[in-house]
Amino acid sequence: MVTETAQLDADAKARRGFFLALGAYFLWGLLPFYMKAVAHLPLIEVICHRIVWSVPIAACVLVWAGRTADFKAAIRSPKSIAMAALTATLISVNWGIYVWAIAVDRTVETALGYYINPLVVV
Repeated sequence: MVTETAQLDADAKARRGFFLALGAYFLWGLLPFYMKAVAHLPLIEVICHRIVWSVPIAACVLVWAGRTADFKAAIRSPKSIAMAALTATLISVNWGIYVWAIAVDRTVETALGYYINPLVVV
């Protein structure tokens, strides 16, 4: 009985993960349309909005996932803070290139780059 319950729980988690991933890919697919719509705005303003709005969204995800204790532990570690700062810098550069590429009508090249990147990294 225990293994059957564990299997049902694993199946539910897998199904949930599938639908969350599907939703993320759907939203990511719509992002170029949004970026094109805000192409008239300065590049730095678009990037700053993405950075600023990612903080409350990430906080909501942490609360929803029940991972606030992990976050509290991470901010007490200088190594974790340094890694987070490095990661934030790299993501900001990535976002900047993405927004710029969409603004200069390089949407297809950008999409192909995002598609092939995981294949190259692995």
